[in-house]
Amino acid sequence: MNKLFDYILLIFLILVMCLATSCTTPTEDELYIEPTLELDARLPIDENGYYHLVLDSTKNQTVHRISGSVYPIFEPTKVEWESNLYWWLLEGQVVAEITKTYINPFTGELTYVNLPPLVNWKNVLVPTINKSSYVDSNNEINTMIAPIYDMRNDTLVIKSRINEWNIIQTIKIVLD
Repeated sequence: MNKLFDYILLIFLILVMCLATSCTTPTEDELYIEPTLELDARLPIDENGYYHLVLDSTKNQTVHRISGSVYPIFEPTKVEWESNLYWWLLEGQVVAEITKTYINPFTGELTYVNLPPLVNWKNVLVPTINKSSYVDSNNEINTMIAPIYDMRNDTLVIKSRINEWNIIQTIKIVLD
């Protein structure tokens, strides 16, 4: 009976000490770590903080990947992207020309067939960046930009946003 009384007294003393010293468990607010978003344009940068992308004069669009990271890991997290530049794809413009290549089974020759071109059927405003991406298991985010050659000497302003934490990052790319 003495041992039972000792255990009850010990538990009582621990409770009194916890109350007296404000012994509490951490709340969600105390465990919260503010996430960060960092962007990497993967391009040369000048002394003013502007990145530089050389546009391909032999193609309509120059495709380039923008990377970044989100810390700590919050997967899956949606990252929204926007840019200040758009271009028009007009009705009747050729979107793509496809050449099919195959080996003729009768002659054994390599044969090329030009298929009819794909033609746009209505006017479309085309953004220069994909609208969204998700954080992967390595904390990485990626999106693609594709400015057209007519945009050379413009500055492409890219804004990334994680709405659930109200985080916004912006980078500027001079199109050379």
